[in-house]
Amino acid sequence: MSSNQTIVNVFTGEQITFLKSSQETNGKYILIKVYLPPHSEGPPLHYNLAFEELFEVIEGELTVQVNNEVNILREHDQLLVDKKVHHRFSNVSNQPVTFFVTLTPGSQFEESMRMGYGLIADGKANKKGIPKNIFHLAMMLKMQDTNLAGVPLFIQKVVFGNAASIGQRLGLDKSLKKYL
Repeated sequence: MSSNQTIVNVFTGEQITFLKSSQETNGKYILIKVYLPPHSEGPPLHYNLAFEELFEVIEGELTVQVNNEVNILREHDQLLVDKKVHHRFSNVSNQPVTFFVTLTPGSQFEESMRMGYGLIADGKANKKGIPKNIFHLAMMLKMQDTNLAGVPLFIQKVVFGNAASIGQRLGLDKSLKKYL
């Protein structure tokens, strides 16, 4: 794994600093610090089956949608998003926001984000950060346990699960290791 703790999305300016890895915590959790510039969208509405996320704002205002409820978090505010709950975050304010996210238990989130931001930097993703190669996308979604809200899970498992398996059989996962 790269010794560089901070990765940057060259399109959005979003920065993720890995403070504690899953390896460092024996799989118990991952702790990251996120910097989100003003008027920035985070990920689309999604849910995770394997881990919960605890958001804690350090500075600024973070908008977190949980199902149909919109929450505005300010300095020291925390919000726990349980497994299987639809959520997304964004910064709709005129100021940047910095916040911690604790993912419990730990996962392959760090590896998938390093790969994703690497693909973005190399021009292999669109301006929304979505990899142009469906196999790369599928392998990363599987690694980070991200499931899109509004798309039946069985369809995602069939489409992305099969694409991830095909990508691995084709050895495309090895091409992503350079970003670690």
